[in-house]
Amino acid sequence: MPTMVRISVLFWLGASLIHRLPVLLEWHAALCLVVTLVLTFKTRAFPWLYPFVGGLLLANTVAGLMLMRTLPSSVYEKPVTITGWVVGLPNESDAVLRFDFLTQRISLPTSELTIARRLRLSWYGDTPRARPGERWRLEVRLRSPRSYRNWGIVDFEKRSFIHGIKGRGYVRVSTDNARLGLSGSVALLDQIRWDLASSLVADRPKSTAMGVIRALAVGDRSAIQSEEWRVLRRTGLSHLIAISGLHIGLAATLGYWLFNVLWRLSPALLLRVPAQTVGLVAAITMAAGYAALAGFSIPTTRALVMLLAASLMLLTRRRWSASTLFSVALIAGTLLTPLAVWSASFWLSYAAVGFILLFYSLATGQARLKASPSRLQRVVRALWTLCGIQFFLFVGLSGLLMAFFGQVSLVAPVVNLIAVPIFSIAVVPLVLIALLSQLLGLSALTTLLLDSASGVLGYLWPWMSWTAKWPHAVTSAFPPTVYLTFAVVIAALGCFRRYWRWVCVFGLLCVLWLGLTTSLPSRDVFFVTVLDVGQGLAVVVETSHHTLLFDAGSGYGGFSVGTTIVVPYLRSRGRSAIDVMVVSHDDRDHRGGAVGVLSSVPVGQIYRSGRSFDDQDRACSAGRSWSWDSISFQFLSPLPGQRGSRNDRSCVLRISDGISSVLLTGDIERRAERLLVGRYGGALRSNVMIVPHHGSNTSSSQLLLDAVQPDIAIVSRGASNRFGHPRADVVRRYEGKRVIWLDTAEQGAILVKVEQGRVNWTTWAGTQMRFWHSHQRDLMR
Repeated sequence: MPTMVRISVLFWLGASLIHRLPVLLEWHAALCLVVTLVLTFKTRAFPWLYPFVGGLLLANTVAGLMLMRTLPSSVYEKPVTITGWVVGLPNESDAVLRFDFLTQRISLPTSELTIARRLRLSWYGDTPRARPGERWRLEVRLRSPRSYRNWGIVDFEKRSFIHGIKGRGYVRVSTDNARLGLSGSVALLDQIRWDLASSLVADRPKSTAMGVIRALAVGDRSAIQSEEWRVLRRTGLSHLIAISGLHIGLAATLGYWLFNVLWRLSPALLLRVPAQTVGLVAAITMAAGYAALAGFSIPTTRALVMLLAASLMLLTRRRWSASTLFSVALIAGTLLTPLAVWSASFWLSYAAVGFILLFYSLATGQARLKASPSRLQRVVRALWTLCGIQFFLFVGLSGLLMAFFGQVSLVAPVVNLIAVPIFSIAVVPLVLIALLSQLLGLSALTTLLLDSASGVLGYLWPWMSWTAKWPHAVTSAFPPTVYLTFAVVIAALGCFRRYWRWVCVFGLLCVLWLGLTTSLPSRDVFFVTVLDVGQGLAVVVETSHHTLLFDAGSGYGGFSVGTTIVVPYLRSRGRSAIDVMVVSHDDRDHRGGAVGVLSSVPVGQIYRSGRSFDDQDRACSAGRSWSWDSISFQFLSPLPGQRGSRNDRSCVLRISDGISSVLLTGDIERRAERLLVGRYGGALRSNVMIVPHHGSNTSSSQLLLDAVQPDIAIVSRGASNRFGHPRADVVRRYEGKRVIWLDTAEQGAILVKVEQGRVNWTTWAGTQMRFWHSHQRDLMR
C-alpha cells in the first residue's frame, strides 16, 4: 500500500476511534501517548502509530473543547429569557417557525449568564417573520439535546453535538418577546443566503420544482415535502438535492470554462497569465462561492477540499496519482471535520469517490489494450462507462446504505443513469447561472433560467414518482445470496490491481460485518424490544418469521414516532413488513404514530381498543389468540362487556414460549388490574412486564404485582416528563418485590431475548453510549 494512502487511512482511523469511546481520553492519558511517541521517534519502532495517534488526539481535543461549551443544567426545564441573534435559515411550516438562535445573554431568576451558545428553537402559533441576523429577546423553555435512543435510527444527539446545538426548546407566549434590531455583522452569510433565496422564489407558487431549486441554490431543503422526500429516497436520488461533490464540481467546471474562454479572447492577457491558470482560479472561486451559499455544510466543505487538492496539483504542475489525491483529500477532510468522520455523509462521499477511481483504474487498463478505437467503439465505451460507474456505485455503496439507512433503492442504478446527466447538463447549470444573473441584477434572465429549470424538473419528476411506486423499488433486507454475490464481486475486483486488493479486503470485511450484525431469532425464540419513544409506548416483538408491533408512540403536527423511530428500527432488523399491529387504546402517545407506520410498511392485521382504522381491523377481545413459530400470543384484556376509561380498556397481550412469558399492559389502571387478577389469578405470572401507564400512581397495584411476580419491569416514559412518571411510590413497590427495574429514559431502548426459558436483556445505553451522551446522564431523570 502506498505510503500516503497508509498515512491518510491511519489518520482517519485514529479520528474515528473517538466515536466508539464511551468517554474521552483524560489529559494525562493523552499526554502519556505524546510522550511515548516522542521517546520512540528515533527508533521508528512503530511508524504507523504516529498518524493514528495524531488523528486520535485531534478528534479528542476538538470533542473536549466542544463538551466544555455545554450549557449548565440550571437553564433547562424552566422558563428563561434569552437575548441573541437568529442564525441559519429559518423554516416556517404547519404554523411553526423553526430556527437556530445564537445566545448573547441568558437571564435566570437569580442570575445572568453572558454566554454564546447555539440553540434550536420552535415558535408556535401566529409568529412574526424572523430573518437571519435579527437580534431578539425571547422567553423560552429549554431542554437538553437528548433525543430518542434506539438502535438502527439516526443519532440526533450526535448530530446536535457535531453542529454545536447545545439545547432545544420553544418560545413561550410572553410580552417580553421583542425584536431588537438587525445586525450588520452577525450571520452575514446567512443574511445573503436568505435574501437570495427569497428573491429567487418571490411571487412564485409553491411547487416540487421550486423546493428542489431552492435546495440547489442555497442548500435550504425545508421546502421539500415529506412525500417528495419519499420519492427521492425510493429512487436513490436524495444525493442530487444535497449540495455536495457533483454540484461543487459542476460549479467549478462552469467557472473554469467561462473564464478560460473569456481569457483567450485577449492575446495580451494570455501572454501574462495562461488561460488554464485563470480557469483554475475561477473554478476554485466559483466552487467556494457556491459552497458559501450552501452554508459551508459538512458534505459541501469536503467536496470543496477535494477540489482544492486537485486544483493544487494542476497549479503546481505536479503529477499526483489518484491514490495520492484521494489521500490528501481524506486527510484534509479529517482535519476540517474530525468529529464527522463517522457520519453517513463522510463515508458515502469518500466511498463514492473511491469506487469511481477504482472503476476508472480498471477501465483505463482495458482501454490501453485497444489502440485507435473506431467512433462506434468510442460511443459504446462511453455508454459502458456510464453504466459501469452506476453499477460500481450500487454494488460498492449498498452495504453502507443498508448499514446507515436500513434500505437500498433497487432502481437507483437505472434512475441515476438518466437523472444524473439531466441534473448535470440542465438543472444544476441553469440554477447556477440563475444565481449569477440574480447577483448581477439581471432579473429577466433569472426568471427565464428558473422557468427553464422548473420545466425540466416538471418533465422529470412524474417519471421519478412513477418509478418510486414500483412494488420492489427498495429493499430493507438482503438475502444471504446477495451478501455472497457482493463478496464474490469485490474479491474478483481485487484480482485486477495490486493496490486495490487492500480496498477489496476492506470491502469484504464490511460485507461480512453487515451480514452478521443483524441476528434474528430462531424457532422457539422471540425478541421483545421496548423502543425509546419518549412519553409513550412502542414495542416490537419478533419471532423467526413474524413481526408484531404493540403501539406506535406519539404523533403530532408533521412528526410521527412511527416514521421516525419504529420504521427505521424495523428496517435495521431486516423486517420489511408487520404481520400484526396492536393499538392498545386511543391515547395519542400510543396511537399517534400508527398512521406513519401504516403509510410506510405493509401491515397484515390490526387489533385495537377504540376507534377503527379500517373495515379490516378487529377488537383485541380477551381470549383471542394465535401462534407463530411455536410462540403463543393471547389477549387477556379488555374482557367482554368491560366498561371504564379508555386506559382501563387497553389491550393486554401475553407472549409465551411455553416456559417464559412477557406481559404487555398498555395503560391499564387499578380497576382493570383487579379484573385481570380476578379472572386469571396466578396465570398472569410473567417473567417480564411492561409497567402499566408509564409508572403512574393509578397503576401497578400491589395486587397486580403479587399475581404477575415479574423478574424484570420495563417502564417506557419521557425524560423529565411533565407527569412526574414514574412515581416514587410505584418504583418502591417494584423494588420491594426485588424486581429488576429498566427505564427507557435512562437506558434507551431495551431488548429482551427469550430463549428456551432463559430471559436475557440488553440496553441501548449498555452498547451504544458515547461521550456526547455521557455528559447528559444527570439530565435524564
